[in-house]
Amino acid sequence: MENLLTAKDKELFEDILANTISKKIRVKIQSSKRWVEKMNTLMDSMRTSSGLKLSLNWKSKRAEKEEQLDTGKLVELLQKDSEIMREEEVEKLSMHFRSKIAEARKLSNDVNTMQSFHAVMREVLDYRKWFEFTLECQKTGEKKKELTDRVFFTFSGGEKAMAMYVPLFSAVVAKYAGAREDAPRLVSLDEAFAGVDEMNIRDMFRLMRECQFNFMINSQVLWGDYDTMPGLAIYQLLRPENAKFVTVIKYVWNGKEKLIVADKGS
Repeated sequence: MENLLTAKDKELFEDILANTISKKIRVKIQSSKRWVEKMNTLMDSMRTSSGLKLSLNWKSKRAEKEEQLDTGKLVELLQKDSEIMREEEVEKLSMHFRSKIAEARKLSNDVNTMQSFHAVMREVLDYRKWFEFTLECQKTGEKKKELTDRVFFTFSGGEKAMAMYVPLFSAVVAKYAGAREDAPRLVSLDEAFAGVDEMNIRDMFRLMRECQFNFMINSQVLWGDYDTMPGLAIYQLLRPENAKFVTVIKYVWNGKEKLIVADKGS
């Protein structure tokens, strides 16, 4: 019975993986690669006064067991048309996923969590877990290296802020990529860009515009009237001493000058 079930599983995996699921996974991976390329193009345009630039590296993971495939080889097989795949390639593909499913089932039993076959398959076929992101940095005249904690703490205040904001914005863009075209891309920042120098703040506003964000930000000193922003609504809040009220002064930045907005009631 076990041999019979194994044969049936093999037939099922070969049919589904080679003809249905593989195509969907292939589309997802290609889309992710395009997103990484887009984010790297965007981040490459963002540099500090020291020439610091950041980039994402979407690395494929290595096989954990002998019967499993490295992600690179797995993706290569999934990209092939089933009609031109050799028998040994189909067998390797099937063996890889049977091993992964057996591993997922064992883990489920070890932690006393009963999972349906559908849940196990969903876990195993989650292509995002086949890769890992690393953030890399490079300064003018230096080699590219992974942005570890040790490297991060050698940066200046402005560079640290850039190293945090640029990947954060990239992740937000990816999150909103699945939304409808007319959906707002809201971003809210408290004490925005504290510790970042003027030139880099100017570029941060440019980055938010290029990411097509709808943003609300506040700061004690930030006005946002930079030539990289074509328009802004600005509200200055004033609270005299310990008064129990706040006065609001409205401004509009039109890309060239900051204009005060007169109250219609005055």
